[in-house]
Amino acid sequence: MLKTFSLQGRLGRLRYFLFNVAVIAIAAAAVFALTRLLTLAGTRPAFSMVQGLVALTYVLAIIASLCLMVRRLHDFDQSGWWTPSVFVLHLVYSYYEAVGSLTATILMGIFLLAVHLAIILTPGSKNPNRFGEVPGSARAPA
Repeated sequence: MLKTFSLQGRLGRLRYFLFNVAVIAIAAAAVFALTRLLTLAGTRPAFSMVQGLVALTYVLAIIASLCLMVRRLHDFDQSGWWTPSVFVLHLVYSYYEAVGSLTATILMGIFLLAVHLAIILTPGSKNPNRFGEVPGSARAPA
């Protein structure tokens, strides 16, 4: 069983991709359901509570994705401490998008796509490394 919020061990390419898709799908479904509740929330406190649940959903999805990325980096023997740099790149992208700089937004988007493709497509170490056994092997915990 995958420990989504674990920072220990390794995670192969296919599992990383599929579990990130699952996190996004679950978060999207939850946000969709919660935004439908916004139309039913008649009072200000109920409206605020639903907004808080939407924000919590986003935060949990981001944390789960970052934890999965740490484990994916471990698979090709890189430190999980590279994960905050990718998060910062997303913040920079969001800043350029917010201020309306089209060229910078496009360039950052291309750069982020390249970084994420590199994380997804880089093969893992074929042998056990400092972060654990090869994912999917008989001795490796999932």
